[in-house]
Formats: sequence, C-alpha cells, structure tokens
Amino acid sequence: MKILIYCLSILAISIIVFNMTQINFENIFSYENLNSAIMILAGLSCLIIMRIMLLNEKIKKIQKK
Repeated sequence: MKILIYCLSILAISIIVFNMTQINFENIFSYENLNSAIMILAGLSCLIIMRIMLLNEKIKKIQKK
C-alpha cells in the first residue's frame, strides 16, 4: 500500500508541476487559466489525501503493538 501511495503522490506532483507551466502569469485571472488552476487544486488535494492515508497506516501499526 505504501508503494501505491508514493506512486500516486509522485503523479500528483507531476500534474501540479505540468499545470504550473501552463498558466499564463501575465494575465493570471483569465479564463484560459481555469483548467490549469483546477488541476493544480486537484493535485494538491490528492497529496493531502495520500498524506492522510500514510498517517492512517502509521496509526494502525501503533495500535497493533
């Protein structure tokens, strides 16, 4: 499970980096940047969920001891 979490985290980071390169910073509030902004937020939320899953696994290990 840990390997899957780390792979999804790397994928989420790559999505964030790719979409950061797609944003036009000269006109940051334009409609063209909406898709990239949504994908960046989706990548960040995926990272948060993966972190929660890692913490959940650590808690399960502590409870088994």
